[in-house]
Amino acid sequence: MARIYLSLGSNIQAETHILQGLDALAKQFGELILSPAVESEPVGFVGDNFINLMAVIHTDLPLKTLSQQLRQIEFDYGREINAPKFSGRTLDIDVVMVDRLEGAHEGLTLPRKDLFEHGYMLYPMSLMEPELVPPGQNLTTEQLWQGFSHDDQKLWLTPLIWQGTDISNGYSQE
Repeated sequence: MARIYLSLGSNIQAETHILQGLDALAKQFGELILSPAVESEPVGFVGDNFINLMAVIHTDLPLKTLSQQLRQIEFDYGREINAPKFSGRTLDIDVVMVDRLEGAHEGLTLPRKDLFEHGYMLYPMSLMEPELVPPGQNLTTEQLWQGFSHDDQKLWLTPLIWQGTDISNGYSQE
């Protein structure tokens, strides 16, 4: 089974939609491995703050089928089909990494470049998998985070209770 890293984000009734997204992922794919949740200001537009986190699932589905199923989960929770790129989201689920795959695979470029460009992906990943060296990189996620410019977007850990557990508990703000 492939180890799939997903980024989840929402800024419209963010906590509700993130929790619903996690429930849908767990129902469809089984056990989830979760990063802590972070809250951040929107990038590229004015709006409510986002809640973001990383989730790991395991599946044998082809990437194209997986992408279609993730998109359907987004639509099930109010994602607009033709929403502008820089706008509010009820639920956004992106495939970030798949095992050690690098480059173009079934319509996806892996690892997703946003992982290295946006703190809302890199920070939770660095907390969840600090020693992981992403495909195509020479540094761990923790090292990448330490070298990341934090000036472009303010973000911070935020409590998020899913299935009775605060998934951010035990992580420190750095």
